[in-house]
Amino acid sequence: MKRGTVIALFFVLVIVAALSLEVQYSSYDYIGFNPTNDAGEGVVHAAFSNALGAYKGPYVIIYVTGQQWHWDFYPHDKVYTNLTVVPVGEPVVFVIHSIDVFHEFFIQSAISNNSILNFGAEAVPGYYSYIVYVFPKPGLYHVACAEYCGTAAVGLGHSWLTGTIVATANATYAAQITGGVMPQGTWAPYSVGGGSSG
Repeated sequence: MKRGTVIALFFVLVIVAALSLEVQYSSYDYIGFNPTNDAGEGVVHAAFSNALGAYKGPYVIIYVTGQQWHWDFYPHDKVYTNLTVVPVGEPVVFVIHSIDVFHEFFIQSAISNNSILNFGAEAVPGYYSYIVYVFPKPGLYHVACAEYCGTAAVGLGHSWLTGTIVATANATYAAQITGGVMPQGTWAPYSVGGGSSG
């Protein structure tokens, strides 16, 4: 092949690759959260404003940091390792990142309305992922890392990267868990998705 043909093909491949990456990453932000039809819920977003979309109601923010081999949750009276609390029936925005290697923050196997709840988002060093979810009922939700992130010589490793999310409508109980510092935002259980606080 002639040199000019090779260079032209190279540029065509670069343009196709750039376009495919743009399409892939822009699909994360195709729609923001909408409580009337659950649109945008459980979808990974690349920007905080895109995660909430046009939604103007109450929500809370939980910051999640993945690292070998535990999850840190903020804000609380201190950094809570592997445990956080969220309101039931209210949008929760998880702001997810990693400080060491790739992880995947994955909430799994909670049964709600006869369906299995499984969703997650990548935790990447130097990058933030945003995911919105409304926990449908009170209880404990299991968190795991769904992306292999290594092992340590002392027996720790990927399988130890687990955690718990406590979903409750009881603000007093939530404050006991978090040491009195509630998640950022407005604690308003059952503000979307029906249900009752009684």
